[in-house]
Amino acid sequence: MRFFIPGRNGCSSSGCVWVLAFLAAVGAVRADEMADAIRLEAELAQRLGGVTVGTEGAGFSGTGYATGFKSEGDRIVWAFSSKAGIYDLTVRYRSAEKGVQLVLNGDVLSVQLRDSSGAFAEQRLGKVALRDGENTLSIHGGWFYYEIDQVELAPAAIPECLAKPPAVPCDPQAIPAVHALLGYLVDHYGERTLSGALDGPDVDYLREVTGQLPAIVAADMADLTTASIRNQGIVAGQTERMIARAREGHILTYFWHWRSPTGLVDKMIDGPDGKQTDARWYKGFYTFASTFDVEKALADPASADYLLLLADIDMVAAEMRKFADRDIPILWRPLHESEGRWFWWGVKGPQTFIKLWRLVYERFTQRYGLHNLLWVYTGTGNPEWYPGDDVVDIVGIDAYPADVRDPLSATWDDAYATFAGKKLLALAEFGGVPDLEPARRFGVKWSYFASWTDDLGPKKMERETLKRLYANPRLLHHAELPKDRWVPRPESAVR
Repeated sequence: MRFFIPGRNGCSSSGCVWVLAFLAAVGAVRADEMADAIRLEAELAQRLGGVTVGTEGAGFSGTGYATGFKSEGDRIVWAFSSKAGIYDLTVRYRSAEKGVQLVLNGDVLSVQLRDSSGAFAEQRLGKVALRDGENTLSIHGGWFYYEIDQVELAPAAIPECLAKPPAVPCDPQAIPAVHALLGYLVDHYGERTLSGALDGPDVDYLREVTGQLPAIVAADMADLTTASIRNQGIVAGQTERMIARAREGHILTYFWHWRSPTGLVDKMIDGPDGKQTDARWYKGFYTFASTFDVEKALADPASADYLLLLADIDMVAAEMRKFADRDIPILWRPLHESEGRWFWWGVKGPQTFIKLWRLVYERFTQRYGLHNLLWVYTGTGNPEWYPGDDVVDIVGIDAYPADVRDPLSATWDDAYATFAGKKLLALAEFGGVPDLEPARRFGVKWSYFASWTDDLGPKKMERETLKRLYANPRLLHHAELPKDRWVPRPESAVR
């Protein structure tokens, strides 16, 4: 067992102990009763659809591996016995980067396999709960065209509480309101999760269905840069609405779907599947809808493209000035999901992305004196893409699982292994409202979440489910936020 030192990691005065945590519904197992690891060979699973046993190549275990995952009906299914408890699930596979779905005893888990570089490789896919006696596990769906060799389930240890980061903003000149907000988030980390949603109809719908308002309200800076203004003119009023939200006591977060300053495709194009794909100007943050070369632009500060980058950064900074003048702290989340490379700011790889991130940080903080921001990096535990502790306050994860009960333990474990005790972890975007209880059983305790637009409506979530999830006492909503820790400056005192 590992004991934490009280006062240095955010745990209680009695200290924290790494324990074996198991579902109350399936009983507890002492460490000296820990079950053995369970190994499931893919070639011995029940094969459905077009799945066959492959033997080509080298490096697989057993007598073969499962291949032929080409459509939704192609799957493998194991039935096996176990002791009740929490287990780490590791898969041995061969594929490019692929999304995959696992179904364990009826619960759907959405996972992503890393590129195995043409060889069989192992990857941990997080923690799962096995019941005493018979269990079933299947693998199918996702992005298809992967090969599964083996699954291993090993008894897991779960931390009783989280290692908290210091409540010190990365910006050494951060205003008191930023210190207060970060301190508040750190204080509640591991105990309660703040709710969030996009400004507009989603917030109204939440109030209608649940009687609650989210603690955090999100908005986009997409309409405030060159390409947007050139194509649709100036869209007024959003900043003023968000300032009003802050005066109502909400925490604000902004992201930025930055349409590239030049190089917009701006037309319908043929997609990889041969179907027409919309690549018009408003899609200009996507790689497929822009020819802008960010690496080339950053390499030549005298170039026209570099100056266009600065012009866009400066326009957003000028809008952010309105919040800074009112001492309103912002959870600022620029350049999100870079690792996916589907946005132009990530397509040239991690070094170019980091260079751009640091340019935005320097421009905002040093040139424009925007010290009202907490900087939220949206990524994973991959150190290649991480901009650095000195320019990041919070690590956000964007997740859209097939089932909101999915604990996302693999995603959490990857990020927590890198950032435990250094940075808060949050669900910066989420498809709906996460079910906190299944997640907590696996040690997954996000600082906050922000539901994505239209993912709360009746087509995505039943009203009763939304009410139930929002009624969880571990969720922290607008009504419980402090009224005196980051109060906006009165309009009469604005410069």
